[in-house]
Parts: sequence; C-alpha cells; structure tokens
Amino acid sequence: MSAPGGADPRERALAGGDGEILSWFATPIVSVPIPDAETLNRALVPLFLDKERAGDQHRHEMHIPTQRGPVFESRFDLFEWPDAPIQRLADEVHSVLFHLVGRLNGYSEADMAGLVFYYDSWFHITRAGGYQSIHYHPRASWSGIYAVQPGDAVEERPESGQVKFYDPRGAVFMHMDPGNERLDPRYTATPVYLQHRPGQLVIFPSWLMHEVLPYLGRSERIVVAFNAWITRKEADS
Repeated sequence: MSAPGGADPRERALAGGDGEILSWFATPIVSVPIPDAETLNRALVPLFLDKERAGDQHRHEMHIPTQRGPVFESRFDLFEWPDAPIQRLADEVHSVLFHLVGRLNGYSEADMAGLVFYYDSWFHITRAGGYQSIHYHPRASWSGIYAVQPGDAVEERPESGQVKFYDPRGAVFMHMDPGNERLDPRYTATPVYLQHRPGQLVIFPSWLMHEVLPYLGRSERIVVAFNAWITRKEADS
C-alpha cells in the first residue's frame, strides 16, 4: 500500500485529536551542569593526580575485568574523603539525585524525608589507550558520571573517550526497515554516544548497559563516577 490520499481522519487524530503517541519503556537520563564547575575542577584535577601518585593507598583493591589499558580507579569511598572539593561535589551530586528521585517517583516532602541515600563513589584517571568495555552497575538504582577533565578531542577519532549507551530492549534490533530506521531519538534503537563536557553531571539507571570507548588523547581523562541505592528509614532501624 502507498500513501493514502486526502485528509485521513487517523492522521488528524495523531496531529492533535483523540489519538496519542505513548512513550512506554522510556529511560530517564539526566544531564546537569554543576554550578561554578570551573573552580571546582581546578581543585579536583591536582587533588586526584596527587592521590594517583600515592599508588595503592587510594587505588581500588580489586581489578575490574572490564577495564583495559592505563586506567587508574580509586577506592569506592570517594564521597567520604574529607577534602573540601570532594565534599562539595558529593553535595552537588546528592542534591541533583535527591530532587530527581522525588520528581520521577512523585514523592512528597514527607516521603523524601523518610529516604536514606547510600553511595559508592570513585574517580578514574584514563590515559591514551585506556577504556572500559560494556557493563552495568548491579545492586544500585542510579549511577552517574561527573566530568572533571574530559581530555583532548582527537579530530580523526571523534569517538575517543565517549560513553556509549545501549538500548536496553532486548528484541529492539529484531527487524529494521524504512518504517523504523529514522525514528525520533525518544524511540530510536541505535546506541547513544555521550561526549563529556567539563562540569557536566550525567545520571542514568544503573541497569543501563554502557561502555567507555578507547581514549586516545594526550592529557588525562578524569571523571568521577558513583552508584546510589536508597532505603526507607524504617527498613534501616
């Protein structure tokens, strides 16, 4: 069948009548610029490089098998470190996630007052050739990445150091044709590539599969990452 002729009532319905396009199974991904990030990042870069130079004192005790090449990963208690820049970043992250959880769940102020947020948090320093293959973050509801220093752009390899997010719907690639190959980004099945910007905080569901593509720049790529899980106060008592 080809294009229908005339003014089709079904088209009018979709254009503003009784019909609707539903966005079921949507994945919320939040991108937020942190206020005065330039000042914050100027303090974080030398601080993290100093921690890296201390070697195993601040290195995570387990090697993560998805990590390859020159990637330094800190211990997972970063937000508990007393350094003022780290504490400021922890407060900023918590503020954004707190409001996000309240908004997406439709919680009241009383509901939010009864929640307890827990975090694993760490920093990565990646040099040329470092990357992390596809993975997700178990035992958490929300994960995030804060860009301290995204590193150098590589003109001939624009994907350098990008985060690649995969569509979580298992059968979404079953069939592709002109009917679905150019869908609105809200419904697309193709992976989404994130190019970090300094001071950008990105938060996403922990179950969302993603990877960090090989970084090929000369300077260090520095990010902070976290996982968060949430309980109710009565459940902790």
